[in-house]
Amino acid sequence: MEPAPSKPKGGRPRDGVWADFDESTTKIRACICTWCRLEMKSEPKRMIHHLAQKCKHIDLVVRNKYLLRWNEMSANHEDESVPRKIQKTSPKKRKILIAGGNFNTVYLKYMAALTGKPRPRICFLPTANGDSQSCILEFYQQCAPLNVEPFVQLLFVSKNNLDFDEMLLSMDAIVCSGGNTVNQQAIWKAHGIDDILKQAWDKGIVLGGASAGGLCWFEEGTTDSRPKRLTTVKCLGFLPGSHCPHYDSQLDRRPLYQKLISTGELKPGYACDDDAGIYFEDHEPIRAVTARADARVYYVSMVNGQIQEQVLPTHSINTDTSCTI
Repeated sequence: MEPAPSKPKGGRPRDGVWADFDESTTKIRACICTWCRLEMKSEPKRMIHHLAQKCKHIDLVVRNKYLLRWNEMSANHEDESVPRKIQKTSPKKRKILIAGGNFNTVYLKYMAALTGKPRPRICFLPTANGDSQSCILEFYQQCAPLNVEPFVQLLFVSKNNLDFDEMLLSMDAIVCSGGNTVNQQAIWKAHGIDDILKQAWDKGIVLGGASAGGLCWFEEGTTDSRPKRLTTVKCLGFLPGSHCPHYDSQLDRRPLYQKLISTGELKPGYACDDDAGIYFEDHEPIRAVTARADARVYYVSMVNGQIQEQVLPTHSINTDTSCTI
């Protein structure tokens, strides 16, 4: 059991977050993170925010504890829970928003907020489903309630007067469709779209999607792109590790993903139910999100020779899509 936080003279007991900080010996009202040794102001809200979303060396279990606290603080005191300087998301961050399935209006609204633009330009890249006209129509319908400018980049028969890089790099966000990940990766490579998407990511353009549109950003994962059975696929590798979409809706996904990780055929990674997803900055998971109450996000890995499926705390974006992270 952890010792109770000490009580400063004449004040309230210290917040439990101090268990992961040392007092600074060089500055007044400053502290040092025990995980990454970053020195910062000794304000509990800043300290919790750092451990939940910024620290790059913190243990995942500890991060999740503080992520849960931060989500609760954000939900209950959105405007007061963090200083204004922290509320602003740096435009230089490389951002990816994925979902296990159903990248609908709720996710598009959240993606739009992540751009920081009042009326962002969002481009749909439906390569994985063969530039399906019905999916393109659905994308426009999903965007209709939002204050965004929707665009579509076709690859099978492109009618744009702009080159692929001119089109995609002029966007504020790019969302990729679900479908056949193997075909998607091959076509992107043939057209140089993989390199353009890397430029877009480095530029700060928000990337995202669900199913194949979420899997594509990882190093590898499970796919139903080939006949008869689920297999593995190598992807862009912007995000480290593996990914498994549709974790709750396709019965074979969960046991296969765990088996492949346990045998070393896949790296540890993230599994998302339909309607659940993760927002990443650079390579770090910042927030697990959900558009359905019972949708879950998991980190699947080997611990002491046994497969471990860790449920990550999620933040509902159904009613709160403001970007305060």
